Amino acid sequence: MLLLVSAVLSAQGLSERTYITTDRQVYVAGDRVWCSAFCLDAATGGFTDFSSIAYIELHSSSGLACTAKVALVKGRGATVMPLPSNLPTGNYKLLAYTAQDKNEENFDYSAFAKTISVFNPYSTARVAGGVEVVKEEPSRASAPVNTGVVTAAMPTEPHSSRSATIQLSSSKDATVSVSVWHDDGIAAPGQISIADFKSGIKPGTGFGRKAVPEYEGEIISGRVVGFSPAQIDSISGYYAFISTPGNSDNVYSAGVAKDGTLSFYTSNIYGNDDLVCEIENIDEYMPGHFELDSPFVDAPAGEIEPLKLFSGYADRIQKRGTASQIEKLFDSDTLFAALPHRPNLSFGAPAKTYILDDYTRFPTMDELIIEILAELRTRRRNGKTEIQVTLQDLHQGVHFADGATLVLLDGVPVFDHRKILSYDPALIKTVEIFPQVVGVGMRVFGGVVNFVTFKGNMPSMEFSQNVRIVDFQGPSLPVAFTCSGLQHSGNYPDYRQTAFWHPMLDIAAGEVLNLNVEIPAYTGRFVVTVEGLASDGSPIYARKEFYVNK
Repeated sequence: MLLLVSAVLSAQGLSERTYITTDRQVYVAGDRVWCSAFCLDAATGGFTDFSSIAYIELHSSSGLACTAKVALVKGRGATVMPLPSNLPTGNYKLLAYTAQDKNEENFDYSAFAKTISVFNPYSTARVAGGVEVVKEEPSRASAPVNTGVVTAAMPTEPHSSRSATIQLSSSKDATVSVSVWHDDGIAAPGQISIADFKSGIKPGTGFGRKAVPEYEGEIISGRVVGFSPAQIDSISGYYAFISTPGNSDNVYSAGVAKDGTLSFYTSNIYGNDDLVCEIENIDEYMPGHFELDSPFVDAPAGEIEPLKLFSGYADRIQKRGTASQIEKLFDSDTLFAALPHRPNLSFGAPAKTYILDDYTRFPTMDELIIEILAELRTRRRNGKTEIQVTLQDLHQGVHFADGATLVLLDGVPVFDHRKILSYDPALIKTVEIFPQVVGVGMRVFGGVVNFVTFKGNMPSMEFSQNVRIVDFQGPSLPVAFTCSGLQHSGNYPDYRQTAFWHPMLDIAAGEVLNLNVEIPAYTGRFVVTVEGLASDGSPIYARKEFYVNK
């Protein structure tokens, strides 16, 4: 809590500005937009280590189309935004902001937005007023001028190999995003460059208290619904919990405020997952539950230039649509290299784990605890049956917990321990026991035990009517798209549009990096773009082209 207070105080007057680079500028509906984030302190121009998450909104002139979150570490982060397959053809703006930006008076969300073009080859739908049909092929927008301390070198002669080596060098420490993509001649919309961004950012002039700054991770807010005012008053001070099935690290608590609001302070929950929402020890016959608020502001996007639709694009757009579909057939985690990210907090010391197939199987949970799980026992206290964990003190002594033990099934809290004791032990694969006092938010437990099933999704568990399981959108884990080891089967051609993507590449001063890029199995022009910042804050942009003719 002291860390949070310190963060809130230090946020006064801090203006954050977030710039997004993408792997390319032209997509088809259903594609993925790979994003790299640069979050700066507007006053100093350097990276800020304050906010731990940024929000991205994709807007057309018709409104909000889709969203994404990006986890930040020292001002840098990366995410991927899947485009809905029913997205209408048109130009879209990518807006990025942090929770701290919500507190800034008159914050311009669209000031440094990036514009991308999206074509939908599966539908005739177009953004209302956002498409202009033209008879002549649109001219290309001029690319930003190469600038900065990074140079990119590659073969200048027509290239016939299925791989290319890109050599990057820098005279100063630098952090950049690098993309290699196929240019099929569809004109991209005009862009601001990172140099424009750097020269245009200015500190804000006033701040309010609309949002709590997200220093340690995303703050997930919510409110209880379905309760009468008297019932809300009666559960004030109760603890609510959110958790994700299959991951015991993602357990967070929040106290129910007198007005029924909740705030879960997380260290970021990665990926799109189910989120189990429940209130501890609430009367299961109470009709209410709690719902989560959206962190997105649906910001005003400002004017968006119309997409110029040329009939000569038809074949190229159709090929891109086919490419998007076929690429999914070969999608593989082996193409992605995980990058460093802020880890979630766990329960401290490593768990003692029992693999139950290593022991004699027993038909009841009571027998399992008595015969195998020596660190557990069951007792009745205050009229309730409880599972308790043996705790270890600083002098290596052991005693059973006086306070409640946190009992989990596949990482999800089960506060009525009778439900675990009546559960079928044949469904349990392992048991993880954490024999120490554990704090989950402001709630303290005397030890933790996690029963992990073979399926990992709480099979056959029946929850009370107060529990809700909702879809949750978290930031995706940052990855580099390298295409190394790409394998194809059958007679499908290689239709990749993005051949290489690294969102957070660090280059040391004087270092020379050789990046090996697997080139798609077709001819044409390919573009390499490098964009980022040097250690002194100066902007970096480099663009090179090469051709594959065989």
